[in-house]
Amino acid sequence: MGTGIGIAPSVMINRIVHEKGVPQGGHLLEVARLRGEMMQAQAENAASPVPTTKPAEAPLNGAEVDLLV
Repeated sequence: MGTGIGIAPSVMINRIVHEKGVPQGGHLLEVARLRGEMMQAQAENAASPVPTTKPAEAPLNGAEVDLLV
């Protein structure tokens, strides 16, 4: 039974940029860069004949969510 906890990639990326302390003027640029990296990694993973990462398991609580981010 899943917990229903989910975080959209856009939320995770914004949180990462915020925690890096990127100046406000460069925030959107860093978000775009990280999103591009994520999309490239997803495309490479999809093109791989064997998945390179194991299927994601739902986090059990908020502490596990923080560890993922």
